[in-house]
Amino acid sequence: MAGAPQQPYGPPQQPMPQFAPHVGRQPGGTAPKVWGIILLVLGVFGLITWLIGIVSLGAGGMSGANFAPNLSPETKAEMDRITHVMIENMKGRWSFWLNNILELSIVVLSVLAGVLLAIKPRPLGRKLAITRALVVMLALPIAGYEGMTALEQNMEMQKGVQKIQIEETLAQQEARNPSKDDNERAQRRRNIEGTFDTMQPVMRGAGYGALIFTFIFVLIINGLLLFFMTRPAVKEYLESVASGGDHAIPGYDPSMGLASGPPPGSAQPPHGP
Repeated sequence: MAGAPQQPYGPPQQPMPQFAPHVGRQPGGTAPKVWGIILLVLGVFGLITWLIGIVSLGAGGMSGANFAPNLSPETKAEMDRITHVMIENMKGRWSFWLNNILELSIVVLSVLAGVLLAIKPRPLGRKLAITRALVVMLALPIAGYEGMTALEQNMEMQKGVQKIQIEETLAQQEARNPSKDDNERAQRRRNIEGTFDTMQPVMRGAGYGALIFTFIFVLIINGLLLFFMTRPAVKEYLESVASGGDHAIPGYDPSMGLASGPPPGSAQPPHGP
């Protein structure tokens, strides 16, 4: 018919099937996996360290003389004595036992939270991770007190080793180059004592510096853990996984890879005759 629109041969053409849109990861899915792995590593490492400490405590401690085979018998004996006294003092401190209990609690929380975040994502993993971070922050004052107490005690008891080392150093110098008189010998002693006295504050400063650096690092790590675990997206992701899926796209059929219906707003395709 004149003026009518021309149709192509054959039945009316059907529109091309609409494939499902690109399905990306739901927001909040990366943080649980990353922090779960971190917590697992920290938990396993912490457990090994804790077990070594307990075994060492039961065996009477590990003296520094074990790592310095060239020390004289007198110095080794003094270092072994210092180690034994320090172990006995630690056993009598409430802060030592409380710190060990808190460390074991943190290890258990780390491993459980790591498993429930990285391996089997569950909302409980997020709660355990938050609890772990809060326990660490609450335990920092106890750990700091125990660490500084042990450091000060060690520095004081090292003075006995220092006296022995002064005498040994003086004897070695006298053997190589004997003093001409008592004044020269006294001057040598003062020089050696001055060297050891200078090292004492440096060692104390290094010890305190290591403690402070460790505490700052722990605060940063657990602050970041709290920040990410309290994000709404992380909570929603874990709840979605627990409910059976982390995708919510209307009309999406994952078994077909196609949208089960036309895109929103499009007209229904015409039917053939």
